[in-house]
Amino acid sequence: MVEFVFTNDQRTKAYQEGLRRQEFNESKKIKGRNKAPARGKRAQQMHLLGAAAEMAVAVYLGLEDYLYLQEKPVRGSCDLPGIDVKCRSRHNYDLLVQLDDKPDKNFVLVTIDEQRTIIHGWITGHEAMKKEWIKEFVPGRACYAVPQENLRPLEELKCLAVAA
Repeated sequence: MVEFVFTNDQRTKAYQEGLRRQEFNESKKIKGRNKAPARGKRAQQMHLLGAAAEMAVAVYLGLEDYLYLQEKPVRGSCDLPGIDVKCRSRHNYDLLVQLDDKPDKNFVLVTIDEQRTIIHGWITGHEAMKKEWIKEFVPGRACYAVPQENLRPLEELKCLAVAA
């Protein structure tokens, strides 16, 4: 687990990217994924948190050159090479992986609240997709909920990112 502290420049870039994503989705009338809101403050907050989480992981892993390359959302794509960043708004929350996601991805959990940004760890899709972890927090939105204690240390992923 790593507590990440943004520079002013990193915070500004992440904020701008979150706003850009929301504006793009609204202009194209793109629906929210997995029955999530598509418009309004809640949708915008999800984009802002997601962009910030991606920034934190990219900086930590030295992958800033791969940050925010997609102009439009692409179902099944990765946020960074081979990595899907999952952001949650409470530090005790599990990592969520969609049932139809690709098992060859690596998933990283980042939690963000008003005070702190924490990169908790990572897990491969193959490891995350266990039947006993399937939960339905919202009706009709079942997913794998990986408990934080099952995540791998970030140093392992950092070594893989450097080797790639």
